Amino acid sequence: MTMVIGLLAVGFFVALIAGWLSGAADDSQLPPNSGRSMFESILLLLVVVGLGWLIVKDFTDNPSESQTVRNPSPVVILLDTFAARGVYDEATRQKSGTNADVLSEVLSDLDLITQKETLGSTWDREAQVLKQNPDLILIHRSAFFHSMAKDFDIVYPTGNAPSGPLFGKLYDVAENKLIAFMGYIGDQNPNTLFIVYSRGTGGGWTDLDYRASWLKKVAGRFPSLQNRVTALPVPGGVAQGSFQSKAGRQKIRALVLEKLGMPVVQ
Repeated sequence: MTMVIGLLAVGFFVALIAGWLSGAADDSQLPPNSGRSMFESILLLLVVVGLGWLIVKDFTDNPSESQTVRNPSPVVILLDTFAARGVYDEATRQKSGTNADVLSEVLSDLDLITQKETLGSTWDREAQVLKQNPDLILIHRSAFFHSMAKDFDIVYPTGNAPSGPLFGKLYDVAENKLIAFMGYIGDQNPNTLFIVYSRGTGGGWTDLDYRASWLKKVAGRFPSLQNRVTALPVPGGVAQGSFQSKAGRQKIRALVLEKLGMPVVQ
C-alpha cells in the first residue's frame, strides 16, 4: 500500500508539471497579456511543494507495519503462576513468590528491562503485554494449568494413579491458552521471541523428541512462531529442577543472552 501511494504521488507530480509546461508552451504562442501570470506559476509551485512535504511527512510519521521499533534495552517479560505447586524453589514458595520472581533476580544484573506478570485462570492482559513491545517472553509451560487447577480445586493424581477426565480436559484448555497467547503476540510483533520452560512434571518435556514434536504443533497452529520458540527443560529435572541452582542460573542466563544477541556474561 505504501508503494502504491508513493507511485501515485510521483505520477501526480509528473502529470502536474507536464501539464504546467504544456500550458506554458501554449502561452508562448499567445499575446503577452494573455499568458499565465507570474503569480499563478508561483502558486502552482507552492502547491506542488506543499503536497510533497505532506506526503513525505506522513510516511515518516507513520511507518509501515513491516518497520519495527527496537527498544534501547531489551524488554523481557516473565510470566508464571501464583499457584504454589508450580513454584520450583521451597524458599520462594514459602514467600508466596513465583518462578518469575526467581528469574527476575537471576537476570537482574544484565542490561535488560524485565517485567513480571502473575498469571491466573482469568488472566487477560495480552494486549498490555503487547504494548510493552517485548523482545523476549519467558513463560512456564504449565503456568495456566496450575492456575486453573488451583482455582477449580482439581486434585493431582498421586503415584501411578491415572488422571481423571476433568484433569486432562483442563490441561488441554490451559495448553491451548498458552499457545494462543504466544500466537497472538507473535502475529502482532515479529520481533518477540519465546522461551517456554518446564521441569517435565507434565510428562515427556525432558525428552528432546517430545519437545520437537511440541514445537512443531505450535508452529503448525501459528506459522509466525516458526523458529521463534525455545522449549527449555529446567536443569535438574523433575526432582531437583530449579533456576536457583548453579546449573539453572547459568543455563537461563546464557540462553536469554543468546536469544537477544547479547555478549555472554558469566
